[in-house]
Amino acid sequence: MLTVTLLVFGLSPFVGSGAWPAAAATGCTPEQVRQGVCDTQVVGEINGGSAVLTGIDNIPGGSTPGSSAPGTPGTGTGAGTGTGGPQTPPILSPEQWCIIRVQFDPTACEATPPGPTTPGVSTPAVTIADVATFIPTPGRQQMEPDGWTVAGLDTNFYAITEPHVVSGSLLGRAADVRFTPAVYLWAYGDGTSATRNTRGGTWASQGIAEFEPTPTSHVYERLGEYTITLSMVFAAEYRFAGSPWRPVVGTITLPANDLHLRVGSAKTVLVEHDCLADPAGPGC
Repeated sequence: MLTVTLLVFGLSPFVGSGAWPAAAATGCTPEQVRQGVCDTQVVGEINGGSAVLTGIDNIPGGSTPGSSAPGTPGTGTGAGTGTGGPQTPPILSPEQWCIIRVQFDPTACEATPPGPTTPGVSTPAVTIADVATFIPTPGRQQMEPDGWTVAGLDTNFYAITEPHVVSGSLLGRAADVRFTPAVYLWAYGDGTSATRNTRGGTWASQGIAEFEPTPTSHVYERLGEYTITLSMVFAAEYRFAGSPWRPVVGTITLPANDLHLRVGSAKTVLVEHDCLADPAGPGC
């Protein structure tokens, strides 16, 4: 699922202390970058349960052709877009400067905000900021046997999830975030837990007999009813306008569905015949 928040500003360039964080520069030719007439930066970061891409376009000439007003947020794999003609960049108040710049530099509010443009000085570039939020698809967990097990024997838990790409748009160009499940945090409801780097699988898919140990199985020692929870940790990468995949710093932890389990006991006895066919037989 993709949620897009489009923030487009016709702004004077930021000044003051503090450097931009490491970002991917794309959308410009090397010669444009050398001349300082084109500068696109994309920053990827984790914010809560989502990956946030922030794009910065510095457009020379003091106008923002075709992109001046906030757009309508998109849904699914779409994105918001802005429309409008050239706009004169406004003079930012200290509060406005702080709100916009702090997205990229946490110390921005400690710096000196920019003042009015000095008469006679060439018009500076306009900065357009676009923010897109990408949310991974939560995984699910299942168990074998389903809903019951036997004390002292292995119960097999496994996760259902895959690496997946969520697509959208940033600064009018294609942007993608790839989420990869990396760590699985199981809590078995009996006071024990485990951290695994594999999602596991069914006994059949692993070529293992029922009730045999697996990399993600657990043994319950006491009879009773238990609730099992699973949280999956996702790593993220992003690409913008055809750039190579770049890592997003941090991870996202999302809960899966809960499972409910009843633990019982079992007895093994010798019988002469099938007890279903002959319930009164010896041992039945």
